[in-house]
Amino acid sequence: MAKIEELEAQLKLARKDIETLAAMAGSTVKEAAVDAAGSASAQIESLSEDARQVYLDAIKEGQKASQAAQDQIKANPLAATGIAFLLGMVVAAFINRR
Repeated sequence: MAKIEELEAQLKLARKDIETLAAMAGSTVKEAAVDAAGSASAQIESLSEDARQVYLDAIKEGQKASQAAQDQIKANPLAATGIAFLLGMVVAAFINRR
């Protein structure tokens, strides 16, 4: 009978050890998840800022190109009108081919 009581005591101790290990593993997993979420959030924010900067740079370049085109049109209004007329003729020819 002493052996059964000893086995039960050892089994009880083993269960407590398993519960302790499970709790430790759970908190470690939670900490890792929180760290990963924080890191992912920081990376997303960084990418978002980079995308915003690329967008603003593209707008600035578009505005520069638009201003350069307007300057050329103002400097050469007759040539600009002729080019616009020719482009209109080409587009009309492609549309009529269909």
